[in-house]
Amino acid sequence: MALSHLALLWLAAFAGGFTQGLAGFGSTLVALPLLALVLDLKVAVPVCTTLAVMLNLVMIVRLLGHVRRGLLLLLIASSLPAMPFGAYILRVVSGDWLKLVLAAAILVFVIMQGRPGAQASTAGRGRGWGVLAGLVAGGMGGAIGINGPPIVAWMSRLGLPRDALRATLVSYFFLAGCGVVASQAGAGLVTGAVLGRTGLALPALAAGIFAGMKLCGRVSEAAFRRIILAILAFNAVTLLAQGLAGLLGR
Repeated sequence: MALSHLALLWLAAFAGGFTQGLAGFGSTLVALPLLALVLDLKVAVPVCTTLAVMLNLVMIVRLLGHVRRGLLLLLIASSLPAMPFGAYILRVVSGDWLKLVLAAAILVFVIMQGRPGAQASTAGRGRGWGVLAGLVAGGMGGAIGINGPPIVAWMSRLGLPRDALRATLVSYFFLAGCGVVASQAGAGLVTGAVLGRTGLALPALAAGIFAGMKLCGRVSEAAFRRIILAILAFNAVTLLAQGLAGLLGR
């Protein structure tokens, strides 16, 4: 592997680990575009999902006592039924259009949440909204492999302490990620090349997790909320760019 490619692999792993360590989500949308610059997508995607499972496991061990199990069960139970529906939707609707719709919804949420006094409002905090977030996440996960933004958007409205928010998020993503990696392994995508690249990325991933969790402990709750919104906005812009590139490239 060329040194320049190795440097990008390490950068992707560090950036993904840092983002997840800081906010509890966002590693895949941060790391995958970088990995895709130096790896074939059939290698980049399994490497990214395998690294995500590993970093979520590390964070679960660190934050296990903060997991809100009731919320976790609610999200898992509401996500599962929608996954097959999402796969069906992908057969009749372009994944690029789905990315654009999801990006627009996230941007609207970020703009609404960025208004003065928005966090004090109790709108959108009920469990019914949590079920809806789980259904949308499950459907989007089944359709385009991206399930995080709806979950994060709802949970960020609950006013949870940062450790409870991150612990519950990474627990959800760990369980979902195990299913994704298992399906990739069953399809023969977890090859020697994937495992080799994953192994090479582990030191940078560990450094990123450590740095992200360190920084998280030093920011105020208000600053943490702003970081969540900023990463959501970044995710939305990434999805928007992917969707437009896919549509224009046809």
